[in-house]
Amino acid sequence: MGAIEVKTLIVNADDFGLNDAATEGIAEAFLGGSVTSTTMMVNAPAVSKAADFAIRHPALGVGLHFNLTWGRPLSPAQSVPALIAPDGCFLSRGQLAKRLLLGRIPPHQIRRELDAQIRAFVSLGLDPTHIDSHQHVHAFKSIFSAVAARCKEMDIPIRVPWVSDTLTGGVGRSVRRYVLKMLLQRSVAPWRGKVAWNSGIGSVFDIHYGGEALTDDHYRQILAPVQCRNFELMVHPVTSAQAMNGFTTIGDVSEAEWRYLRRNNLKILANELGFTLGSYRDISL
Repeated sequence: MGAIEVKTLIVNADDFGLNDAATEGIAEAFLGGSVTSTTMMVNAPAVSKAADFAIRHPALGVGLHFNLTWGRPLSPAQSVPALIAPDGCFLSRGQLAKRLLLGRIPPHQIRRELDAQIRAFVSLGLDPTHIDSHQHVHAFKSIFSAVAARCKEMDIPIRVPWVSDTLTGGVGRSVRRYVLKMLLQRSVAPWRGKVAWNSGIGSVFDIHYGGEALTDDHYRQILAPVQCRNFELMVHPVTSAQAMNGFTTIGDVSEAEWRYLRRNNLKILANELGFTLGSYRDISL
């Protein structure tokens, strides 16, 4: 049996609306012809700027970047106490994971905040093309179920942060990928055939990247081994690493991505490797 032909490459930029550097970086990468899709953080400072750009450029697929680990909830604090720290902000990813594993987060609080973020998204004049989550927290079963249920109701796909056995990375990355794989095995099974999703995902964090300028060769390492139908290349372009201090720890990589993605090199490479660029609008059951 021959290899499965890859039909669609979704180049999805996370953190749209997080701040000006992320929003402008994603916008420039879209205008350059590389980014085809993005997911927006509706509780972040630059969300209005992001929504305005999306409305003016409807070819850009925009989904919801469901966020439970940065900033403040959109629900009243007293209605989601298990999701927040004493200062009223969301828990860190580690704190959230600990509470989830101990069964200390009622599922209705997750659903309440998810619904609040969906309403905020729609109130901006947009309809989400799909839903994913900040820092892949929906790999946890209770969060995945909440998101998948809403995606089914809205007839839109969910991003699944699949773990590929063909990609490399450092030891720490390998351990995190193993944990993610174990979580997803439990989370995804009940939803097979009920909601649409991507069949693969990868990023620059899955290769041996040493901080140098990103080139076609780096992205070739990610894309060349792919043999699935709907693959997401997850990216995080920002115009300034320094501007990301206090927002994320991957600013240097993100600025390097922006410098590469604002040109159309990736589109040329994708076509060479047999991909057609698309968005989550192109995925269905």
